[in-house]
Formats: sequence, C-alpha cells, structure tokens
Amino acid sequence: MKPLMTFAMICLFTMNAFAADILGWIKPDRPGDRPGSGRLQVTCSASDDGWEEHWSGHGDCRECLKKHGNCIETCSAKYYSCTAEGVDYRGYRMTIESTSPSQYQAEREAIDRCHYRYSNCRITSCNQKNETVSRRSCR
Repeated sequence: MKPLMTFAMICLFTMNAFAADILGWIKPDRPGDRPGSGRLQVTCSASDDGWEEHWSGHGDCRECLKKHGNCIETCSAKYYSCTAEGVDYRGYRMTIESTSPSQYQAEREAIDRCHYRYSNCRITSCNQKNETVSRRSCR
C-alpha cells in the first residue's frame, strides 16, 4: 500500500509541475500579470488647506492634524490609457481606447480589441493618467 501511495504522490506532483510549466509558456510572467494587478493603484495624502504644503503632504489625516488645524485628504488613482488605431472594411481609420493599471495590460487590451474589429492595428498613444477618486476634510 505504501509504494502505491508514493507512486500516486509522485504522479500528482509531476502533473502539477507540468501544468504550471505549460501555463507559464502560454501566458508569460510579465509585470502586471500577477494576481491583484487588475486593481487601480490608489494613493492618499493629506495636506493643510493653506499655502505651506509644497510637496506630497502627509501620509494620512492623523499625521497632518498633528501639525495643522485643518487638513484635506485627497486620494487619487494612477492608470494608463492607450489608444490603438486600425482600418475597417471600408478603409476608414478607427480608434479603440483601453485603460488599465499597467501600461502592458492597457496596450495588450487595446490591440486585442482592435484586432477583433479591424485590421492593420497599432498603438498610437499611451499615457499615464492620475484621477482624483475622493477628497474629504479631516476633522
């Protein structure tokens, strides 16, 4: 019985390693492909509502309120917006825009969506954007 269990464990381990190798070949490990990378990168900082905060401010409301009487916390999300251009069946140039937390994902999605509808697709622009998600008073 013990040799049979050992053989089964070896087979299970080998199949698991083989599957991981195949999946790694199909989808190469690139920056942004890791689990949880689909979330926007939200960062927050707090600053007083006066003129003296010149750089990034404080890490949170509590830290800001220790030095100032009235603070405002601002949270912003950074993401990439990429545009792909292709040609439709009539010969007209068409554009597709895609956004994602990583530049690689935004480019890939824009090209994939473009190839689904059009031909001769290429990336025409890719920009990092910063959007304010929330703003609140710290009291």
